[in-house]
Amino acid sequence: MNLTWDKIDSYGLSPELWRKFALPSGGSFETTASGNPAIGFFDHFMSFHATTLEGPYRILEGTGCAVEQIADTGNSSSGGFGLLQVSVDGNAANDEAVLQWGRGLCAPFKLAGTDLCFEARLKVSAITAAKWSWAIGLGETGMGATDGLFVDTTGALADKNFLGFVHLQAEGSVLDGAYKADGQTYQDGATKAKLDTLHTLVADTFVKVGFRYQAYPQLLRWYVNGVEKAKLFPDELNAATFPDDVFLAPIVGIKDIAGNAALNLVLDWWACAQAL
Repeated sequence: MNLTWDKIDSYGLSPELWRKFALPSGGSFETTASGNPAIGFFDHFMSFHATTLEGPYRILEGTGCAVEQIADTGNSSSGGFGLLQVSVDGNAANDEAVLQWGRGLCAPFKLAGTDLCFEARLKVSAITAAKWSWAIGLGETGMGATDGLFVDTTGALADKNFLGFVHLQAEGSVLDGAYKADGQTYQDGATKAKLDTLHTLVADTFVKVGFRYQAYPQLLRWYVNGVEKAKLFPDELNAATFPDDVFLAPIVGIKDIAGNAALNLVLDWWACAQAL
């Protein structure tokens, strides 16, 4: 069956975000829509290797924390087919659970030169303020290690290269766009108004979040549920704060700051692709 983007339902990849890329086949993006080569993956978590460095992932689990496949619940605003749960059990401050594609070794994506797309469908079990920091997006390989994604106590992003969506522990339902180059000032809704509250989270309700890096003309577009929410322009993408000089890999993770409440982040699917 030859599907086109306009036939994809609201649970899948967002047509506007992924335009100019051909649909993935067998879990891989192999070409753009014009037939030029591309590299990338689509993982719907119909199966999962739960041990780190088995399969395509590096997995970090604090004591009592887990990154595991869970039972299907059917397509709905709170359900899906093929589900992965990243969880912290709330028994110790600064516990963490992190999943990074590429096993801490492969990071083929770079925010320079050619078009790139990233998108994921996820939900969280709670949106209580002053509890946890969590993030999803692209990060350098070192972010999959202990304290590599978030720092202890404050739950701020670690001093590494990252681009994606962040829920910081001081906030409740707010999901910001965020980016950082190592050694540079962290950019999110607090420092750049256009990235503030790209989405207002609802507990146990799925949302699709993603971004598209457009090489010519140079733009970065942020999407929520397939709708563009913000745009970064060349002067911002060429600034020292933007992580455009390091190879990156998809990452998702939670840091338990308060240590007194459990959180489950459920990932229905995620995908990333770049033209070659």
